[in-house]
Amino acid sequence: MAGPLDDPAPLPAVYRNRSPAEPPAPPLEGDATADVAVIGGGFCGLSAALHLAEAGLAVVLLEARGIASGGSGRAFGQVVPYAKHGEPHLLAHFGEAAGLRLIAALAQGPDLVWDLIDRHGIACDAVRNGLLFAAHVPAAEAGLEARAAFWQARGAPVEMLDAARTAEHIGSLRYSRALLDRRGGHINPLAYAIGLAQAAAKAGARLHGDSRATSLVRDGEGWRLQAARGSLRTRHLVICGGAYSDDLWPGLRRSILPIRAHQLVTAPLSDNLRAGILPQGQSVTDTRRLYSGFRMLPGGRMHLSVDGSGFGPSVTYREKAAERLRTLFPEIGDPVWEESWTGWVDMSADQYPHLHRLHDTAWAAIGLSGRGIAFGTLLGREIARRIAQPEHPALFMPVTPLKPMALRPVAEPLVAALMAWYRLRDRAELGGKA
Repeated sequence: MAGPLDDPAPLPAVYRNRSPAEPPAPPLEGDATADVAVIGGGFCGLSAALHLAEAGLAVVLLEARGIASGGSGRAFGQVVPYAKHGEPHLLAHFGEAAGLRLIAALAQGPDLVWDLIDRHGIACDAVRNGLLFAAHVPAAEAGLEARAAFWQARGAPVEMLDAARTAEHIGSLRYSRALLDRRGGHINPLAYAIGLAQAAAKAGARLHGDSRATSLVRDGEGWRLQAARGSLRTRHLVICGGAYSDDLWPGLRRSILPIRAHQLVTAPLSDNLRAGILPQGQSVTDTRRLYSGFRMLPGGRMHLSVDGSGFGPSVTYREKAAERLRTLFPEIGDPVWEESWTGWVDMSADQYPHLHRLHDTAWAAIGLSGRGIAFGTLLGREIARRIAQPEHPALFMPVTPLKPMALRPVAEPLVAALMAWYRLRDRAELGGKA
């Protein structure tokens, strides 16, 4: 699915060059029928299509352009067992019973991703040897220690690293402490999405690219979707358009705020340099408020999620990113940037994904808020279960009413101002450094 944020820029070459060819996905033509129509070819929609097809339902997926052509094919690639907020916030937000159920399900998100990778033979440069979360200032260590204690009490493979072990894992003296969570990892997100599409097609789902749904009406006990060259009658409807959602379902687009995420990749580093940087292969995120991830890609390229303009024209703060990389790894010197790109993140007001039951036979998942790979895959399976197995004992996601943002007309300048404030606070805490 696509909407007003269609991104004409190609998907990142660093991902495309290591991804398989997409499965056939011709435009929808003529009049078709399905048990379930899935709108959106990203992580969530593809997971829903795969799990629905495996349950024996006739599934048709409609995507406005190509598979993972929106945010999913431009994601940073971390497979994270958490929501955006910490566990205490999640418990307070959802209540203890629902919160604990959600926390437990999210902890299994990487397991689901790796199970799908293994079961369907998805070649996506999958590395599962943990995620590092580093304290950008000493004051941030307490939050990491609380998270480590929470999970250690539940037997999870999570530990706090002291300064020496942090430096050993990262290859930098920049951080004093870090949390290592061995449940997570990182992947080529485009290759993973294409692998999900291949698996869904093999299970019987019909995939149609260049098939934006332009209208939706009730048709007896089901729905009729219209695309440019064809129509689709379906009993059930699933909408997973993310930040690229349009007004196909009234109010859905206005329930989230699309925000640009920016990434940069260096030219390949020399063998000598790459040997000492992230030697155990983990991906790192630090605790600052704005984007701060980095990892090593196959071929020795450093990959960074970085600060930039949240709205409007794409402006990536390259010199600040270069300064940050020099601070982390001074041996690199002035980095040579090989590629940069942006994608849109569907940020909800509370920064949690939302599962909406729009009608007895219509569902939507939206607001992944930067947790698309594991959480999106989980939500796709969740929707499939709610349609095919509504009494499934492992349903975990609270169903909430669709609610457009009250301040949506003025949200962009407000959030832009908040991001500027976060930028200033991060830099002040870091003594003016990137």
